[in-house]
Amino acid sequence: MLSIAFTNLKPGTGKTTTSVLLAYALHTRGHDVALADCDPAGSALAWSDAVGGFPFSVYGLAVKDAGKRLSGIGGDKTIVVCDLPQAEDHGAIVRSVLRRVDEITIPVAPTTIEIERTSGITDLLDEIAEVRESPARIAILLNRVVAGARSGFDARSALTELGYEVLRPQIPRREVYALAFGAVPDIRPGDPIDILAAEYLARAGR
Repeated sequence: MLSIAFTNLKPGTGKTTTSVLLAYALHTRGHDVALADCDPAGSALAWSDAVGGFPFSVYGLAVKDAGKRLSGIGGDKTIVVCDLPQAEDHGAIVRSVLRRVDEITIPVAPTTIEIERTSGITDLLDEIAEVRESPARIAILLNRVVAGARSGFDARSALTELGYEVLRPQIPRREVYALAFGAVPDIRPGDPIDILAAEYLARAGR
């Protein structure tokens, strides 16, 4: 099983949108996918309901032992994508999941305030590392990047200098992503989300 979690201290960083679109991209590539909605707000579940159901399994796991329950989802080849709530308000759920997933991804917009906020999530990840059985693959995902602007390049450089691994793919700021909630995603080959899916598969050796 490959498991991927999107996390951040704050709400509104694109965790749900990225989780759902990534799950769609992996499904489109022919993989067995399950989406774990671990947020008490239930946004991913509501999205699934709005479109008459996603073409993969969606589980509501907004419980304090969510991490333990991940192992009961799917089979050996299932890719589980976890949409987490903001860590500042739901620390128990977030810690439970981050203790057990393979990939921990922090969506960050290329702004000074979001880059500065990464120090808080890093403190949480350092705490989690002490109780994990094996290290997770941890990386930043640049999100809402303005095409052609220097801000994306500068943010990547700044985050790298701070010691973070920054994923090669980045998600541009597009209206189709901003308005994605409640619509059926259309992820085609070469789409930034499809490229992100390929990156996760490569990192897992799949």
